[in-house]
Amino acid sequence: CSGECGGSATIDDCGVCGGDGSSCLASLSLGAFDASGSLEILYDFGSDVAGFQFDVSGLTLDGASGGAAEAAGFTVSTGPSMVLGISLTGGAVPAGSGVLTTLSFSAVTADSTDLSGVILTAPDGTEPFGITASGSIAHTQDCAGTYYGDAVADCAGERNGSAVEDCAGECGGSAEDLGCGCGEA
Repeated sequence: CSGECGGSATIDDCGVCGGDGSSCLASLSLGAFDASGSLEILYDFGSDVAGFQFDVSGLTLDGASGGAAEAAGFTVSTGPSMVLGISLTGGAVPAGSGVLTTLSFSAVTADSTDLSGVILTAPDGTEPFGITASGSIAHTQDCAGTYYGDAVADCAGERNGSAVEDCAGECGGSAEDLGCGCGEA
């Protein structure tokens, strides 16, 4: 394939003459998460990528900005859980790794966030990539069932209540530590 008479170079699975197959490897993963509304999407591409699509579960997405996608002139659109990035001018995210884009979200909607359904397109319009997607974020709820909320239950189970255990361990009890032990003077 290299034009050398009698040569042994062959085209690899990625369509590269003399290649080792690494140029069509690509991965996306979840990066830094901020419960107040942002999530980085990280990438590692063996060759240029001209378009991408993926799903992010557990969040209500409302935008994307920054990263290599913005630097390459991509338009990145989000639906409630889907992300689509393309260049309207023929640009591409070059081979390499880093932050692809930073997603903004308005709500956490499930106990975890996962990345799935990844589709990557090469500059020639094909999808020759061996893709991996990784990462999962577990979300915590307060006693009111609000993700990342600050409601707490008192010892009686009342949300944001004021009942406390006395020195004898009784919730709402009146035993006092008078200096000689609980309830003793």
